[in-house]
Amino acid sequence: MVTGVYHPEVSGAANQCRQLINGLKEQVSFVVLTTTRDPSLPLRGQVDGIDIARFLWNKGARHYCSIILKFTAFFLSRREHFQIVHLHGFSLKSALLTLLSKIFHKKVIIKMTSTGHDDPVAMRQRGFLLNYFFSKANAYVGMSPLFGELYRKSQLPSDRLKQIPNGVDTNRFRPVTAGQKATLLDQLSLPRGMKLILFIGHFSREKRPDILLDAWKRYVAETFPDTGIIFVGATKVDHYEVDAELIRDIRHLAEPYLDDRIFFFERTDEIEKVYQAADFFVFPSLREGMPNALLEAMSSGLPVIVSKLDGITDWVVEDERNGLLFEPGNRFDLGEALLRVLKNDNFANSLGVKARKTVIERFSIKRVAEEYGELYRYLVS
Repeated sequence: MVTGVYHPEVSGAANQCRQLINGLKEQVSFVVLTTTRDPSLPLRGQVDGIDIARFLWNKGARHYCSIILKFTAFFLSRREHFQIVHLHGFSLKSALLTLLSKIFHKKVIIKMTSTGHDDPVAMRQRGFLLNYFFSKANAYVGMSPLFGELYRKSQLPSDRLKQIPNGVDTNRFRPVTAGQKATLLDQLSLPRGMKLILFIGHFSREKRPDILLDAWKRYVAETFPDTGIIFVGATKVDHYEVDAELIRDIRHLAEPYLDDRIFFFERTDEIEKVYQAADFFVFPSLREGMPNALLEAMSSGLPVIVSKLDGITDWVVEDERNGLLFEPGNRFDLGEALLRVLKNDNFANSLGVKARKTVIERFSIKRVAEEYGELYRYLVS
């Protein structure tokens, strides 16, 4: 397994990689190859009983060459112990590993993680070298129908595309009773008696937490003084996805409500508790692959309000049945959707119940792991 970061660091790809490993580790032997910018993390160790090899990543051509050499040495030293290289996303490091895999007759799976970044159309725009090695994989995994549409526009063999969505541990991400919720609110130092709107994601222009904050202040805060927002995500500017200017703007807008109606969590190892403490989930992102946070919120039984991304979120959320869709970036539409669920508890509860049912039927990690297990067996047979 090759991923940009791995637990305890957080990313959507890392989260899915870890869940998949835990779902298949009784049948498949894994090792994880990853990078980190955190010098405090061990370079070698185990997570969930699985060997992890980390390489410290810093900017600069000299350091990049060093990483290339270390990746190559690691691959060569372990080449007798694996048959498949499963890439979660595609980068220059992935191109190197693909080259080595072709030389030593290893099968390569590329899980495409985000449209506009590592789908076949976007890869053609990233240069000849990257696209050349991208085209050499034995299988491509798309998480939603949009990946299939983009794949069919490429010249890649049609039989190499597999559609496998992201999966959720529905036992971990589940609804709780009112009493359990009250206990969680106390544990998280969140107020009881307040309807809490949850945002989870990096503070970036693509995730658009500012849209949620602005819509809440304009259309909700005064009408419903018993509402608040929980923001969960990296705000430290040394994180590569964080927009420092956006952080300053959000902090300024949130200041009058800070720790009273607006609450920030940099990160937590028990994110399921935050879902269970919240009342609604808002996902205002402009670009995604298959959002884990959305699936986790739905599995937790939360009513979800989601930006309509064609072939991605509208493949998961059926408007007004298991969630509400709004036009990406439209503050007024988001404000109207928030008011709808706040004014009608029965409607909100119905959305949450049907949301969880959707995840159980289509996106459980058990089902997803079985599909990957079949793909692994097919490639090595």
